Amino acid sequence: MHCWTQCVHTPTRHHNILDLVFCHDVTPLSLQVSKELESSDHKMVLCALPFDFRHSSIHKLQKTRQYRNYKNVDWNLLHTLLSCSDWENFFLSSSLTDALDIFYQINNSCLDTIAPIKLSNIIKSNDLYIPLHYRKKLRRLQKSYHKSNDFSALMEITMTFNQVKEVHRLKAINEELSAMHSSSKVQNLVRLFNKRLKPSRNSDTPCILRDGLMITNHNIITNLFSDFFANRGIPQDDNEVDIINSATNHMESVTFTYDNICKSINSLRTSSSYGVDGIASIYFKLGGPNLPLILLKLFDLSLTTGSYPNQWKTSYICPRYKSGDRTNLHNYRPINITPVISRIMEKIVCDQMSDYLLSEKLIFNSQHGFLKTRSCMTCHFEFFNLVFTKRSLGHLVLVLYLDISKAFDMVNHKLLVGKLSSYGIRNPLLAWLNSFLSNRHQIVKINSTLSKAEPVTSGVIQGSVLGPLLFIACINDICKCFSMGRPFLYADDLKIVYSFPPQEFAHIQWSHYRA
Repeated sequence: MHCWTQCVHTPTRHHNILDLVFCHDVTPLSLQVSKELESSDHKMVLCALPFDFRHSSIHKLQKTRQYRNYKNVDWNLLHTLLSCSDWENFFLSSSLTDALDIFYQINNSCLDTIAPIKLSNIIKSNDLYIPLHYRKKLRRLQKSYHKSNDFSALMEITMTFNQVKEVHRLKAINEELSAMHSSSKVQNLVRLFNKRLKPSRNSDTPCILRDGLMITNHNIITNLFSDFFANRGIPQDDNEVDIINSATNHMESVTFTYDNICKSINSLRTSSSYGVDGIASIYFKLGGPNLPLILLKLFDLSLTTGSYPNQWKTSYICPRYKSGDRTNLHNYRPINITPVISRIMEKIVCDQMSDYLLSEKLIFNSQHGFLKTRSCMTCHFEFFNLVFTKRSLGHLVLVLYLDISKAFDMVNHKLLVGKLSSYGIRNPLLAWLNSFLSNRHQIVKINSTLSKAEPVTSGVIQGSVLGPLLFIACINDICKCFSMGRPFLYADDLKIVYSFPPQEFAHIQWSHYRA
C-alpha cells in the first residue's frame, strides 16, 4: 500500500490481526506478539526498530576504520622500493620465522611509503545518491519555496527527483549490458547482483537481544559473536584414530614455481580488503615481477619445514546476516577473511592435492562439490538421469535428503589428518597440513571493532582455499555407509536414491509394519 509494509502476521485479538505496524523503508529488528494487557483483550505488540546514531559522538568513534588508499598509488615506485631493499638475509635464512619477519618488515615499510594508513568515518546509507548539479538545483528550489511558498517549486523538486531516478535507472542498465558483453559474463553478473543486494543483506548489526536486554555497544557485540562462533565446534579427542590405508601411491610434497605462483596471484580478485597481516590482494597483483620470487622462497621454506606460519593462523570473522530476527545471534553465519598471502599458497597446494586425489580415484564419484570437472550441474544431471531411467523401467523411486548440521565446523582435526594419511599424503606435506589446522584463532570484526581472539578447536576454515578440499577428504567415506541406495554429494549436501519394483512395495510396507 503505497510502499508501506504491514509487519504483524500473528493474531493480536482472538483469531484476528487488529493491531498493526506499518513500516516504510525500514525493516524491524524484531517483532513479536506478547501476552494480553491486563485491562484489554488485545495482545501487546513488541517491535524494535533500528535507530540512527549518526549524530552521536560516541557512535562516530565506533564508526571509523583504518584503510590504505590504493587509488593513486605509484606502482613503479613500489617496484623500485622492492628492488632496492636489502633481501640478502631473507634469501639466506633457513628459519621460517626470521624470513617472515624480514618479509613483513620490508613490505610494511613499502606500503607505508606508497599508501600510508588513513582513518575515515564509515558512512553507510541506502539513500539515493544525488549528483552535484542536481543537489545545487534542489537547494535553489528549496530556498525559492521557503521564500514564496510557491507550490510550483515543490512540483519542480519532484520532477528533479524523478530525473535523478531516471539517471540511476539508465546507469543500472548500462552496468548490466557491460557485464553481459564482458568475457567473464557469469562472474560479473554475480558480482553486480551481490553489489545491489549488499545494503540490505550486509547491513550493520546495530543491536543484539541478549537475556531480554538490547545491547548496542560494539565491543560487547563483537565478543558475543566471538563466543557464539567459537562454541559451534567440538573439543578435540585425544584418542588415537585407526584408519585403513586406501592408497597405493603417495604424495609427499607440492612443487612451487615462479609460474604457478604468478598464476595463483592472477586468479585473485583485485581488492583493497585484507586479513590480519594488512596486505591486500591488489598489492600482490600489481607489486611487480619480484614478489613471486620472494613468495617462492617463503612457500618452499614453509613446506620443507612442515610448518604453516603462525602469522597466517589468525583470521577475521565478519558476521553475515542470513534471515529472520536481526537481534538473534543464531541468524548470522561467520565469513572468514584469511591473509591473502596464505590464499596464494593454498591455491597451489589445493590444485596439486586435488589432481592427486582424483587421479588415484580416492574421491568417490558421488562427490560433486569443489572438484575439477564436477559441479552442481553434474550432480543434478546424474541425479535426474538416474530417476528418469528408473521411472522408465516402472520402478518406484524414494529420495532421502540429509542435512549435516554445522558440518564444516565439526570436523575433527585428528580424524582428518588420519584420513589424509590413509590417502597417501606423507611428510612434509602431511606435517604442513597438520600445522595448517592446529593452533588457529579467530577474531570477530565489525567495522573497526575487534573481539578477543578465540581458539579454533575443530573444523576446516570456511573462507580458506584449502578448507573445502579438506572437508571433502574427511567426509568422503560416508558413501560407504549406503549399500542399497545411491548417494549424491555436493560438499555436505547429501541425498540417497532408492528404487524398487512396485511389487516389492507391499513387502517393504509389511516388513516395516512388523518391525
